Amino acid sequence: MDFNPRQAVVNNEDCDLHYWYQGTGPLITFIPGGNGHGRQFNPMLAALSDRYTCVTFDRRQMSASQVKVNKRLNPPQQARDIRTIIKSLGFEKSIIFGSSGGGIFAFQFAHDFPEMVEHLIAHEAPTITLLPDSSAIFEWFLHLMEVYEEYGLERAAQEFSARLTGYDDEGIPKTVPPEPENPRNFWDNEFPVLLGFTPNLWRLRENKTSIGVMRGVRCKDAFFARAATEQAKILGCPIFVVPGHHQGFEVETEAFLPHFLKMLQTLEEGRQ
Repeated sequence: MDFNPRQAVVNNEDCDLHYWYQGTGPLITFIPGGNGHGRQFNPMLAALSDRYTCVTFDRRQMSASQVKVNKRLNPPQQARDIRTIIKSLGFEKSIIFGSSGGGIFAFQFAHDFPEMVEHLIAHEAPTITLLPDSSAIFEWFLHLMEVYEEYGLERAAQEFSARLTGYDDEGIPKTVPPEPENPRNFWDNEFPVLLGFTPNLWRLRENKTSIGVMRGVRCKDAFFARAATEQAKILGCPIFVVPGHHQGFEVETEAFLPHFLKMLQTLEEGRQ
């Protein structure tokens, strides 16, 4: 279908959350990661809105969803923001898709509001504390914070992006960039929290939440791709290797979509 969403705003905890949606049928909520903006999911909304109601949004303190004073990232608050958007659309449950940091917020949402999760798909959620080399990755993250504080955003982002494999592969379109203030908010307020935060995946398994995880083939052995493998071990859930890099759903949507639908089918069959 053509991309022609309805725009809306809902307030939660002193933030006007800007979201947009289109389609009919069961709800899929797409959660942005560290870049903060929902525009990266617009191709998925267009592709799926013939059979699903699809919604995405700009996260708190990102893009259009600004606050008076930026604060440190609060993952439970992010989960409450997601709950507010779902309920504002008149739904009690949703399929959840979160990529990168959005996958972490998806896990947190399932932890705090398990009754609202139909199925959850986490795409390369960077839960670094689960990795066999977590000590080295954690110390690298601390190093990046020091680089940011001493040399600034450009140099820290450059070092970080060096491990985002696949973005420069031949023939791969460029992703939609975030607003300039988003990376600043990420490094000031989100990165220091995310570097050591992992939701309680064991509780999700106890709750029998319907979960699948994904890792992109272009990401190879990047830490966020390997994290999905460790999540699958803990959760005992399906793991798919899918087309694309860390944002393959945005720039290789046609190739990504069948794998997304196959995961939903797998999760639905797992309930029967």
